[in-house]
Amino acid sequence: MRHVFALVGSRGDVQPALAVALELRRRGHEVVTGVAPNLVPLAGRLGLDPVPLGIDSAALLGSDLVRRDMRSAHPVRRVRALRAVASAGWDELRTGLTALLDDVGGADTVVTGLLGQEVAAAVAERRGLRMAALHYCPVRANGVVSPVSGVRGPRTTRAVWTLGERVRWGLTRRAENEQRAALGLGGTRVHLPTRLRDAGAVEVQAYDPALAPGLVDEWGPRRPLTGFLALDDAARARLGEAGSASGADGGGAGASASLDTWLDDGEPPVYVGFGSMPVADPRALLAAVEAACAELGVRALVSAGWNDFSGSDGGADRPGAGPDGAARAAGPDPERVRVVGAVDHAAVLPRCRAAVHHGGAGTTAAALRAGLPAVVGWYSADQPMWGDLLRGTGVGVARRASTLTQPGVLAGALAEVLDEATAARAATLGARLVPPDRAVAAAADAVEDGA
Repeated sequence: MRHVFALVGSRGDVQPALAVALELRRRGHEVVTGVAPNLVPLAGRLGLDPVPLGIDSAALLGSDLVRRDMRSAHPVRRVRALRAVASAGWDELRTGLTALLDDVGGADTVVTGLLGQEVAAAVAERRGLRMAALHYCPVRANGVVSPVSGVRGPRTTRAVWTLGERVRWGLTRRAENEQRAALGLGGTRVHLPTRLRDAGAVEVQAYDPALAPGLVDEWGPRRPLTGFLALDDAARARLGEAGSASGADGGGAGASASLDTWLDDGEPPVYVGFGSMPVADPRALLAAVEAACAELGVRALVSAGWNDFSGSDGGADRPGAGPDGAARAAGPDPERVRVVGAVDHAAVLPRCRAAVHHGGAGTTAAALRAGLPAVVGWYSADQPMWGDLLRGTGVGVARRASTLTQPGVLAGALAEVLDEATAARAATLGARLVPPDRAVAAAADAVEDGA
């Protein structure tokens, strides 16, 4: 069978799905992979021969639309920004996916993530193809997991979800019907969750049932909970990030060896990383990290992600450090706070004692699997939900990301999770999670069964 993956968004939106693509290919299926243009090199290192699809997600996340307008105190500007972001890149996704299907001579299934589902579903409908979606957090109405902090009870939880779906439909209805018209489809007055359900589409819930007990029974086989998705050891080695078996991060095996030495030369550090999220003031964040380390007597490993920490480097692994391994500008004490680029979470996090991260599903999964308590510094989307879920299971706390640079906030949050009881709970929960190979196999099974 031929499965065409249409994956847009940040690395956290794309990489888990690539694990499923690799598994389907291993099983003998033909897999065609389209990803956001800035993530083509990532998918290419995995040997998937990707083609660019949609728009550059790093450029979108760094744009004024996301960094300024979505956070505006002016309600009209904020709603306009939310509407624009919700449908950003839809034209490019529609034309790109249509061209890709034409180039390969059609497909049996279109597989997509959460972002761009409206467009992928419309293209699949126009072509008469089956559709499978990968969800990295709960996004459909249910009575188990609340999308809003403080909401309790099945009836209230479901009501809040239903309201959220209506708001989303209100923001995207016009844009979605414009995409349908461009494909020669009639307009619709029914929102996407209902249409996918009625069409029998499979929506893989790619997160662990241990964090959402009750959803398995509520949603049934068309929305199977598989566990968190992750690349296997061989695939991660091909990415060559710091800490992996091949070690890269801009410096080849030497960078990974340097990080290994630093990790071995002291107590396990606190990991700090915000992935693709735009850190408003990297210098202020590093200052907060250094102050927390000094107050609590710990070390920190800071992964820059998609942010630029130039001029405030605390180590030699970050791209931009001098050729002799020295930082180009003064920054935190490199023995106390080390700054690197991307790291192999599965290899590095088990060597840490806690994690400070943005609450993206991928980083949340990696920290949980490593048995680490966490401070979730959330920005938006599903991140506050993951913060609430970790808090509810006793393995984390949550703060708005913008507050972490305020005096004492990061140190106080870390102090709440750096205790033996929280560490023990995190280790116990980590041992209960579905192993990544089983999760990926279950997701691939669901895509096969749905086709």
